[in-house]
Amino acid sequence: MNTSMHAGQLTGRAVLVVEDDYFLAHQLAAILEAEGARVLGPAGTLTEALDLASTAEMDAALLDVNLRHLTVQPVVDVLERRGVPLLLLTGAAEDSLPVTMRGLPLVRKPIDEAALLASLAGCS
Repeated sequence: MNTSMHAGQLTGRAVLVVEDDYFLAHQLAAILEAEGARVLGPAGTLTEALDLASTAEMDAALLDVNLRHLTVQPVVDVLERRGVPLLLLTGAAEDSLPVTMRGLPLVRKPIDEAALLASLAGCS
């Protein structure tokens, strides 16, 4: 799963993972941990995500756009107020996203590990 091109780029960085698909959430966590990141979560509900986004110290966040048919916008709002870089995760077309989320950094599902790591490594 680990790609040598990205090995260690996330060492020591705390990354919040918000994803309601159990298997994808754990796949994302494994990818990040293999790169040296400390994973917060994964949070699978809006309530869990808001709690972590509001209280945990983190360097970046990966956010599924829709959590059990609810938009992740409240979490985006909290993270933006805190100045935390974020990446949205979605399989939907960008023009189908809520207007407030268009233009935010985006990684498409199904997840391309190299693209995810490159995007996340660029968050600062």
